[in-house]
Amino acid sequence: MLACPIDKQALLYLAEYDVLYNPRLRRSYQIRDGIPVMLADQGETVTDEQHRKLLGCAAAGGAVATLQVPLSSLLSDGSGEDAA
Repeated sequence: MLACPIDKQALLYLAEYDVLYNPRLRRSYQIRDGIPVMLADQGETVTDEQHRKLLGCAAAGGAVATLQVPLSSLLSDGSGEDAA
């Protein structure tokens, strides 16, 4: 079970992009050689376009939540609109 090092909440694991993603903070954490790099200062802030792409992939079934939370709770972009 992995959580974001900043907000301690669930992440989205997107195997296609080899990242763990926090849609709330719009931060991604790389997975290198099968090992997640979970240091707060190593996370990368994503652009609006990257955020939409990652949420779209997740909404299409391309993501798994790292903690036992409903995937749908992670797909909200914080603006009250769901990703599509």
